[in-house]
Amino acid sequence: MLTQLIQALAFASLTSAVNINYTALFSQSVSPGTEIATVYDPDFAEVVSPRWSVYHAPTFEVAIKPVNEADIQAIVRIAASHKIPFLATLNGHGGNINYGRVQKALNINLGSLNSVHVDAKNDRLTIGGGVTFGQISEPLAKAGKEIQTGNAVCVGMVGATIGGGIGTLQGLHGLVLDALLSVKIVTAKGDLITASKVENPDLFWAIRGAGANFGIITSATYQIFDQTNEGNVVFAHYNFPVTASRSMWEFLQSYDEKLPPPLAFLPAITYNRTTEQTLVSLGVVYSGPLADAQPYLDQLAKLGPSSNVTQTVTTTQLHQIFSQGACDRGARHNPYTLGMRKTDPNTLEDVLSEMTEFYKTHPDYRGSLSFQRYSNEAMMKVPEDETSYPWRDIKSYLLFDNAYTDPALDADVDDLSRSLRQKLQETGGYSDPQIYLNYAHGDEPLTRVYGASKLPRLRILKKKWDPDHVFGFNYPIDY
Repeated sequence: MLTQLIQALAFASLTSAVNINYTALFSQSVSPGTEIATVYDPDFAEVVSPRWSVYHAPTFEVAIKPVNEADIQAIVRIAASHKIPFLATLNGHGGNINYGRVQKALNINLGSLNSVHVDAKNDRLTIGGGVTFGQISEPLAKAGKEIQTGNAVCVGMVGATIGGGIGTLQGLHGLVLDALLSVKIVTAKGDLITASKVENPDLFWAIRGAGANFGIITSATYQIFDQTNEGNVVFAHYNFPVTASRSMWEFLQSYDEKLPPPLAFLPAITYNRTTEQTLVSLGVVYSGPLADAQPYLDQLAKLGPSSNVTQTVTTTQLHQIFSQGACDRGARHNPYTLGMRKTDPNTLEDVLSEMTEFYKTHPDYRGSLSFQRYSNEAMMKVPEDETSYPWRDIKSYLLFDNAYTDPALDADVDDLSRSLRQKLQETGGYSDPQIYLNYAHGDEPLTRVYGASKLPRLRILKKKWDPDHVFGFNYPIDY
């Protein structure tokens, strides 16, 4: 209730200030190369951050694309003093419904903060706050280094990091936020400070799991690692007939207790609109040589897939494959998620049946249900109190990527997703939902997103660092 009141007051204050001359207000305090455009200007689309999904999207009266950190400091100070709500974004991949509450606001486009520096000798990577996962691939490969990343090249690295950061190298190196060593961050006062284990350690603890609530990160330094298998991975993709789906679920269930760190499974349910058939598939990634991956592939070959392809690719090529379609803009992406520990074939067969019926009765629906199965061995080695991230024991990340174009489907999609989310929760191995922040829908309680054990400290730090709630509209921490 308090969070909703604070947001309402913030948005109301902007409504009362819509006649502000934004160019005059900000231009004298930022660098000459900083771009400013209002929604009425012809170049607005070039200045405002792009948006991946039109579902519950924020709207902006003005967009500013700063050149450097000092520009961001000035923008934050001016916006805060004039009670102008703002949202700093890159490619707009946040999908939860809370973004829809940000209306007629100021957009801070971080796209110009795109520097990438690799210090191979000291195993360090330093990036600007506007760098995507795709932009670090080539510099790291040239240096013979790697880091755990998300799977889509278009996603901003810092934004993904502060919510956790999951991907196929997670079993070897942990979450992306586990590699984070320090950040430079603009606070609610407009100060530019460093946060690390040494400097402002309380803030550094908070941003590693709830970072959007505490400031705008302008640069970040990470630990990097020598390449595994010279940067090559085995990628296999299997399609299974629906009649063989149970055998695939049972195969996955056999790895519930122990998944080798180099191995990742990515099962999915989709639908082919041309053949009007439900598709059950399994992606397998092995960070190592084919000979080591072969025993797992041999197991899958015995399950009767209708087709399969196995190839050795670089990690850069792998992420390009994963990004096909995933970076397309313009659809309504209405996500739901759940962290899971166990695989229950009976439940998954029920889910498959319900999704098949939904596909058939909703021709505009082209969403998918997928799981990301990574070993949690590396991230469980990190002490629980090291970061504010709460769910280190998750073994599988469920994502309903509900994609469609017709807003009339919203209610039906929500009903289906909530029903299946509850069904999977009941057999997923946890008594209470564990919600991965970066995939959250927005209807989940704060205790299920930030963790009941972490939330009290986060609330104290929120009051210290952002007492006026100028940050964190995507999943605001109240106090």
